[in-house]
Amino acid sequence: MGQFYSFTKKGIFFFSILFVSISSYSQFYHGIEVGARITNADFMMDTSREPTSSFGFSLGYAAERDLSENMYAKVAILASKRSFNANNIRGINTTEEKWGVNVIEIPINLGYYLNINNRNFQIFIEGGLNIDYNIRAFVKNDNETITLDIGSEGGVNRISTGANIGAGILFSKRMKVKMHYYKGLTNLFNTEDDIWKNGAVGISLNYFLKKREPY
Repeated sequence: MGQFYSFTKKGIFFFSILFVSISSYSQFYHGIEVGARITNADFMMDTSREPTSSFGFSLGYAAERDLSENMYAKVAILASKRSFNANNIRGINTTEEKWGVNVIEIPINLGYYLNINNRNFQIFIEGGLNIDYNIRAFVKNDNETITLDIGSEGGVNRISTGANIGAGILFSKRMKVKMHYYKGLTNLFNTEDDIWKNGAVGISLNYFLKKREPY
């Protein structure tokens, strides 16, 4: 848990630079984003396989800029934890492991408000690409937690990419609730024979620091 707080602070620091740079422009709406997700993976590594889902979460800031009456661009910087369970199968012996990665993720999305002519809420859809900066990767069993090397010389790539799509509702001009799906596009492992691509289904909450104008 301490490692998550550490990279959460890094994510908030990086986003605060963006936050300050755009805050003087009235067309921007920005605020806090929190989320929870169920993560699974396309995964196979040596004797570890048969992945099953596990719970994770995210925290950070997000900003939107209107491109037209209904369309907007959104960027966020989030500190996220993605983890899943897998079985380590050695002969007739099977033990459960937890694999995970702590990530600074930058989703860059285009969104569209459906404009249902209601000042109290608006339905929206959005989607785009994720750039993921992997801070820490680990595998944990009953006896120990092993931290994996990250970088060009390590077993796990420092940078990975993914795609996301979601839909939700803007309430009272300030609060957005969104259901979303994430799919990893690049292999987290450096080796060709091993596979690790995360996928996740989650819910997120945005709270804007100022009200969005009604459409």
